[in-house]
Amino acid sequence: MFDGNIPAMSIAYLRTHSYYSLKRALPSPEELVGAAAAGGLQALALTDHGALIGAVGFRALCDGAGVQPIIGLVVPVAVELMRELARDELVLLARNPAGYRSLARLSTTLQAAPERERWQQHGLPWSEIQAAAEGVICLTGGQRGILWSLAAAGDRPGATRYLSRLGGTFAENAYLSLELHRPEDTAIASEINQLGSRFGLAAVAVQPVYQMKPAQRERLRLLAAIDHNCSLEEVPAEALAHRERPEVDYSWQTPEALAARFAAFPEALALTGTIATQCLDALPDGRPIWPALNLPAGQSPQDMLAAEATRGLARRYPPEPTSEAQARLQHELTAIGRFGYDPLFLILADVVRFAREQQIPVSTRGSVANSLVAYCLGITTVDPLHHDLLFERFLNPARQTMPD
Repeated sequence: MFDGNIPAMSIAYLRTHSYYSLKRALPSPEELVGAAAAGGLQALALTDHGALIGAVGFRALCDGAGVQPIIGLVVPVAVELMRELARDELVLLARNPAGYRSLARLSTTLQAAPERERWQQHGLPWSEIQAAAEGVICLTGGQRGILWSLAAAGDRPGATRYLSRLGGTFAENAYLSLELHRPEDTAIASEINQLGSRFGLAAVAVQPVYQMKPAQRERLRLLAAIDHNCSLEEVPAEALAHRERPEVDYSWQTPEALAARFAAFPEALALTGTIATQCLDALPDGRPIWPALNLPAGQSPQDMLAAEATRGLARRYPPEPTSEAQARLQHELTAIGRFGYDPLFLILADVVRFAREQQIPVSTRGSVANSLVAYCLGITTVDPLHHDLLFERFLNPARQTMPD
């Protein structure tokens, strides 16, 4: 029988915002990670609004503090209710590298797509969320989400339709956020818990963090005033995380405070730690990620590069390349393959070829001119054999970083 005594190390914060939620939140990643480590928390999710700007630095901070990092994103979504579109919020957590790629696609859409301003204001189409569901855990938006509003209004049919769509998209990776601030929130949370059980969707305790201390509340208003170019008195309530509700506190809470707040829902609080264990290291490990190459069936980038470079060698040194040139080419191909840079050379050759076909001026810089492979592919126009250029000046086993 669950007794509600949850050790701090079994609790995870699944929704926190840093100052990378531009003009919406105050904490630095250092403050968030420091508070998590001081409280002995198992894991911490950084879920900024529409941006992954802080993800890499956040992971480094967590690794140094012994806290499991979870990379997340809050996205606005347009949900159809009674033939009208309403703006919803979803908290998406990356379970693995595929999930991080899904979040990166959504963030790019929100930051760079031609429709970005409309989507940031009204929400992404649900089709965009469906296309980015791989490797992702989804939490509903808590008191800023549609499900909470439907439950508070007693609209069970509307909530049922919403949960059906949510479960249809994320299946067992969908969770319902319970967020408690006022006494009446307990009844709404109970309703959401019951509704979710009908769809096999579990409820999880969420305490959003937009500030570290209650005394910082007015600073959020200042950020909103800057964002809306208005006076402090003119800030619209919907621009504030707490929506002008004095009883809503989006400050950091200690594990003890969280346990007291969610005393009526201990399973939901314990579930935070369970969800954290499902989230693996999602960020790339630093190895190069090349675009997918359109290669003939059964041919590797190494095979293609060797074939292209060999043909180029014959063109560059007619009528017959010397044994010295052939040996140099093989030496370079071996070194390039050892570093895994074969796709890079093929991509650069395509880019340079296209530029020249379109009469776009193109040239190279730096020590790449020392490479016979680059010369044979047409990337460079300097003969490294004629000028006695040393390939190892460009690429050698002792080098730890990619060449420029």
